[in-house]
Amino acid sequence: MNNREDELQRRVAWLESRLDQTESELTHLHELLLDCGFPEGINTLKETIEELLEEANRQFPFPPEENPPAQSFEF
Repeated sequence: MNNREDELQRRVAWLESRLDQTESELTHLHELLLDCGFPEGINTLKETIEELLEEANRQFPFPPEENPPAQSFEF
């Protein structure tokens, strides 16, 4: 193997490690949310936050150019 391949393999290993860590943290957060009464864990938390932000925006609206676009991720 050449240096480029070695570097790519090290990078892949690092990324796989980060992915494992992130998945573990998300799983732990999901379980904590379930234990705290969010019936669908992270998804229920997201829905709750979106509702709170919509309500706050109705009470204290921002000009349209200041509203950041929403991103959606499923768990």
